[in-house]
Amino acid sequence: MKYLLLFYCFLTLTYSQTYCAGDQINLEHQNLIHSVGAGTDEYLVGDDFRLSDWNGDLNGGNYHIIFVDMSASW
Repeated sequence: MKYLLLFYCFLTLTYSQTYCAGDQINLEHQNLIHSVGAGTDEYLVGDDFRLSDWNGDLNGGNYHIIFVDMSASW
């Protein structure tokens, strides 16, 4: 029974992604506030930002394409 529970937890984590390649991020997720981890010209480390900051429909017509790469080396 213990191994079945572990297998179920592993399977759930494996298939828990919300978005796939080519998906558009919905407005609810675009409006979540995030902290900047690595500064750029526009933002300093620790500043808050939203993905909607780069959505031309919401920011006055300044459109951007965002490539989000989430990587880990465990």
